[in-house]
Amino acid sequence: MSTPHLVLVVTLSEWGGAQHYVHQLARAARGAYDVTVLCGPGGLLVERLRTEGIRVVEIPGFRRNLHPVRDAQAFLQLAHFLRGERVDLLHANSTKAGLLARMAAPAARVPVVVFTAHGWAFTEGRPPWVQRFLAKTESFGARLATRIICVSEYDRDLAVRFGVASRGRMTVIRNGVDPDPFLRDYKATGTRPTIVMIGRLVPPKDPLCLVDAVRRLPEARLVFLGDGPLRTRIEAAARRGGVDARVSLLGSRPDVAAVLRTCDIFALPSRWEGLPFAVIEAMMAGLPVVATRVGGLPELVEHGVTGFLVPAGDAGALEEALRALVTDETLRRRMGAAGRQRALREFTADRMVRETLALYASLIQRSGRVNLPDPVNVKSG
Repeated sequence: MSTPHLVLVVTLSEWGGAQHYVHQLARAARGAYDVTVLCGPGGLLVERLRTEGIRVVEIPGFRRNLHPVRDAQAFLQLAHFLRGERVDLLHANSTKAGLLARMAAPAARVPVVVFTAHGWAFTEGRPPWVQRFLAKTESFGARLATRIICVSEYDRDLAVRFGVASRGRMTVIRNGVDPDPFLRDYKATGTRPTIVMIGRLVPPKDPLCLVDAVRRLPEARLVFLGDGPLRTRIEAAARRGGVDARVSLLGSRPDVAAVLRTCDIFALPSRWEGLPFAVIEAMMAGLPVVATRVGGLPELVEHGVTGFLVPAGDAGALEEALRALVTDETLRRRMGAAGRQRALREFTADRMVRETLALYASLIQRSGRVNLPDPVNVKSG
């Protein structure tokens, strides 16, 4: 019996939530599958996969922003690859690669096409006309997929509400992380409690709101782990607010667990979200979480138990929630411990991988292309 060929597609190779997800699945599936990852060129995802001996094919046309010429090139590159290979299951991720891959799959006669929505592009926080347009686009893409994976119940409900797909064509499989790197002892680094945010410094994450909140918390330090186009504006806002000595921008770094062990509170002031890995990592590390009540975040953070949920864009509410934790170490410790227990119970990588590989096996067997071994014992690496 030939080993089935799994192709995972994601737009960019710079490290983020979708790349983390693809990396986990690629590592877990090898052995049961021949695995190929298609992605944009040159990023950390490419480096990590090649170091681990996983086949990567770079698609030069993949870019984040809309670009008709580049997007057409990426589509042709995808279509050429798929036509030249026997592909048993195509798993598409991220908005652009997800749509282009689904469009290319029928001509290549790929029998099973899965798409994971890592937070819908038409989610809350966008103008209504933009939501409607993007939902129409996703509705077209949904018709080209055998099954859609949503990373939160919120995203499945949102897709049903906008008529993207029926509830029965979508499966909720929540994100998960490997707990081992995050379970080491916490190490305090100073007398001021440290607040950390992990993520790209882009408008949807609203890091400037966090700077504004911390400006009124002289007891606290603030650390950003990640990079992006708002970096210079964050630095300028910190200088204007007189808090530049208390705000550190570390850029993108691979040692997330080590950074979290030196921090006290995790904050994510996003205007919209899917089910962010960074919050799960913070919970695994034993940090209380202050986040906005958007997307799948209420499915992660239990308000008043593992942290606090606040309205998006409300620096005052964010400040108030952070102040409660900054000024009360006992509360920080209690909420952090409760968050870790919740993450270990519900948001591990093994659970996410096991559910995803079981879905793969079910869909491939239903297609009649090939029989698969039971994936239950496959580990996340």
